[in-house]
Amino acid sequence: MTVETALEHARRAFALKKYEQAVEHYATALELQTKKHDEDAPEMADLYFSYGKALLENAISQASVLGKEPEPGPQGEEEKRSGNGPILEFGDEGEGEDEDGTDLLGQSAKEGEESDEEEEGEEDEPEDDFNAAWEVFELARGIYEKGNDGDDETKLKLADTYIALGDVSLETEKFDQAITDYSAGLALKADLLPMSSRQIAEAHYKLSMVLDLTSGRLSDAIEHAEKARESVLERIQELKDGLNGELPPAPVVERGEDKKGKGKATPSPSFARDLVRNMSKSQMESELREMEGLKEDLALKVDELKTTPKAPTESAPALAARVLDQELNTNSIAVPGQAAVVHDLTSMVKKKKKLLEAEGGAKRKVDDDDGSPTTKKAKLENDITS
Repeated sequence: MTVETALEHARRAFALKKYEQAVEHYATALELQTKKHDEDAPEMADLYFSYGKALLENAISQASVLGKEPEPGPQGEEEKRSGNGPILEFGDEGEGEDEDGTDLLGQSAKEGEESDEEEEGEEDEPEDDFNAAWEVFELARGIYEKGNDGDDETKLKLADTYIALGDVSLETEKFDQAITDYSAGLALKADLLPMSSRQIAEAHYKLSMVLDLTSGRLSDAIEHAEKARESVLERIQELKDGLNGELPPAPVVERGEDKKGKGKATPSPSFARDLVRNMSKSQMESELREMEGLKEDLALKVDELKTTPKAPTESAPALAARVLDQELNTNSIAVPGQAAVVHDLTSMVKKKKKLLEAEGGAKRKVDDDDGSPTTKKAKLENDITS
């Protein structure tokens, strides 16, 4: 089997959401590729990234089967896992097509039907795939960073890798790490893509979600949720302009001057398919309906975040003590001209303590009781004298 054949099988399996098969095929391709190139060669980065995506999705699906995560709904990725509501879907990420535009879903329909006939009895633990995905993404990140000499294509791939690392950390509830990686990915994308890009909206939303799950970061979560909605609104306007034939010139991202003294750059080729001007009328209409729905969902999300109670600043024991003190004081009846009645619980506590000691002692003596009359008599005398 060649690397190209293994990759073709892997992409088809991934498009059909047969992630376990995709992992196996990508592993085969990786093994064959390492015979031609070193493990840290630039030619390995894209394969590492694709392999990591398959590992991540397989871990998520395994966790769902084991009952550790909610089962995705009929719309699949639109209702992904999270501790605070579904992840909104902002793009198809090219899962249904190969790099050359081949329809992978159509080609492999029969393969999908045949692969449903058997299920593995013994499955790897999801944590193993999560850890493996993290390590593989880290390998890809290291190669992209080493080869990042200002090339927009490489920078965008590096940004995607940071976002993928954030996804792993989010799934494994390492929220601080997820914030770090999502922020790094968003910073790179914001430097390359216009605000109307779906990728910008998705990055802001993911960052908002993990911030919402982090104590003390509610205001930041609201800010990024609003940014995600702003991005969607700009996308909607762009789609409407496209349908009306009023699209502005090709977007140019303003950046600081590079080594050649240039302060502007045209969009990356990877972003070309996301451009409205490259869409047909039917594609624009379809995406516009989708974006209108996302706009409403994000508006609800922002409102939900704004009505979320702020986290208490007191520790749990201190808060409990304060509430108990308030309850005791509010139960006292204040009579005009008289001091408020303060409940003295000292005698009650002492009586309860004696009662508990007596009961505890009785239980221990019953366990040690040999049932003789002498023992019972001694016990009765002790009770009378006490």
